[in-house]
Amino acid sequence: MHLVRLILLLVLPSCISVFPSVVASSSGQLGPKNTIYDGLLAYLFENETTPYKANAMPICELGKKLKIQQDMLLIQLFDLDEPTQMLTVDVWVESTWKDCRLTWDPKRFNNIDNFVIKAEEIWYPDLIFYESLHGNFEEGMFIYGESKARIFSDGSIQLGAQAVFKSFCRINIAQFPYDRQRCNITFSSWTKDTSNFLLVKKEEAPGKKEDHAFVSASNGEWMVEGFPSFDRVADRKVGLDEASGRSRQYSEVAFQLRLKRKYMFQQVYMLFPCMLLTWLTLFVFIMPTECGEKIAYVTTILLSLMVFLLMVSDNIPRSGDAVPVLGIYFCIAIALVSLANIKTIISYNISLKGKDFCMPACFIKILESGKYVGLPLTHHNEAAVKVISFAMKPRQAGQNPVTRHEDSEVPLSTTNPESHFGQDENKWRFLGIILDRVFLIIYFVLNLAVSIWILTRGD
Repeated sequence: MHLVRLILLLVLPSCISVFPSVVASSSGQLGPKNTIYDGLLAYLFENETTPYKANAMPICELGKKLKIQQDMLLIQLFDLDEPTQMLTVDVWVESTWKDCRLTWDPKRFNNIDNFVIKAEEIWYPDLIFYESLHGNFEEGMFIYGESKARIFSDGSIQLGAQAVFKSFCRINIAQFPYDRQRCNITFSSWTKDTSNFLLVKKEEAPGKKEDHAFVSASNGEWMVEGFPSFDRVADRKVGLDEASGRSRQYSEVAFQLRLKRKYMFQQVYMLFPCMLLTWLTLFVFIMPTECGEKIAYVTTILLSLMVFLLMVSDNIPRSGDAVPVLGIYFCIAIALVSLANIKTIISYNISLKGKDFCMPACFIKILESGKYVGLPLTHHNEAAVKVISFAMKPRQAGQNPVTRHEDSEVPLSTTNPESHFGQDENKWRFLGIILDRVFLIIYFVLNLAVSIWILTRGD
């Protein structure tokens, strides 16, 4: 029995060494398999003679410059906040260049023409955008390391990422709410100047103008009119160069977002109510003096306009650089209604002058000019004495102005001295009517001109 055990101890190890695959399969364990990319990755990144270094720029010839083509696509416009002048957009950003170290013959590697790899495994440009409003430096930098890069057999690399940018955009509110805004997003390298690095916009296909914005990129407040790109070389002083007065040239690519405001909201909820109040003020010059409510009517409109302006003030952008046209219209509207209030007081005061006030001769000439404002007078010749009369309701001495009377033709100038006081009283009333008509015409012309001016600003 002991002999059998000894023989088994000697034979089993040799059987296991002879049949390893059988033992492994019986235990359920399989050996590692190679992918079709392993040989290519080993050739590109694990070459013992020339290992790949991700921190070295891909410049293989002395005196050459690395050319980066920059592109950006606007996916969605989120917001443009006027008080903080902050633009928030959702974009797809892409950079394209050639790495002379990452080339291969596809025939040698399973006809693989391209593959995808993490951006942190290769060299990529340290791009930032100047207008960044992100909370810290790392968020403000254009971090490609968290994205994927596609590498082609000729060394071309496409590196793209989707990001939400918060950038500064200087707002010009001079034409609010009919304004157009221009917001720039400028990319450049943080450390590399034009001596060995060149950043340019992506080349467009021949005969085709690329559109860098989706049709659906507009939001409810702004309409995207365009998103063109421009490349330029600019001088920049940074670090010790700024202290020494020297500057270096850096290549930049700027994308300009062109926006047009959709002003329907401002017209419906801000402009039209204010315009309605100004036109309602016109009726104060038509109301009869005897009603006694002319001043109260126009004062109520003025107070309503003030309260309305306080409610809509939060929707008007705040800026000390310029006054928006809508704000100018509101100021003019307040001035017109205030002027109408003053005119009403003047005509009201003249219309209610009693018999104790005699009309000067110069005012009588104004009465004769009433025909020019649609108030003609009738003339009678009696015994070679000129009599001027008009149809209105006479008011007796000591009578309440609101009391109604029968219409009668009362002479404004007569040879009967006993009716002199009542005639002077009616003269003042008629002069007030003429002033109301003159003020009506003046206010109508001014308000019409201002209304046409503000409505045509949107063309």
